[in-house]
Amino acid sequence: MRNKSLLLIVVFSLSNPVFGKDFGKQGATFEIKEEGFVSMMQRKLKGVNLAEHEQKMKDLARKRVEEPTPVFGITRATRTVSHSFDPSYVLDEDVFLPCGKLLYPAGTRVNPLDHMEWGGKIVFIDGRDSSQIAWLKDNYMKSNEAFNKNKEELPQNLGDQNKDNAAHTFAPSDNKIILTGGRPLELEREVENPIYFDQFGELTNKFNIAHVPAIVEPEGKYLKVTEINIGGR
Repeated sequence: MRNKSLLLIVVFSLSNPVFGKDFGKQGATFEIKEEGFVSMMQRKLKGVNLAEHEQKMKDLARKRVEEPTPVFGITRATRTVSHSFDPSYVLDEDVFLPCGKLLYPAGTRVNPLDHMEWGGKIVFIDGRDSSQIAWLKDNYMKSNEAFNKNKEELPQNLGDQNKDNAAHTFAPSDNKIILTGGRPLELEREVENPIYFDQFGELTNKFNIAHVPAIVEPEGKYLKVTEINIGGR
């Protein structure tokens, strides 16, 4: 009997509605409202000098062109060492002649030196090092000077086209000068020769070059890579 009475009390207590009392507002209230992204950007842009920022971006871009970010990890050579580099690569797709005939199937190992003549060199230097620039001029710019002088001394009765063809026998090797640091455009004007930059270290990484000056040149079916200690400093 006692248990039944307890059960009835529990049932009635769950079934009876609960009435709440309104205690009114306590303190200040605020509307919750999120600012839109576009509105936020417009508000922030009102206080920005766009002309000033545009000029800063132009100056930064100009600086990056005139003096690119140096190749990380490349240092000056303290000893002269050489190693060989195999330029061969494996084709990842079929190569066809213009007539449609298959020249090389995918998977063929090809060495570019089997199909080209190259007597030049690729010379890597750090353009921030004045001694490396002096070494470059002494070893690779004199041939250009001799070429220009010989071209000027050709007989004057030759036509321009014939003069160019005759002077070709005096032309310097097809050398490529590549910087790992420094100002390529400025050096190009100074030496009056095309100067390139090893963007992101792609070439030095490919040829496994860690120190400069360095020279890459053909040696049979391989490329000879030499890091050179030019002394000084």
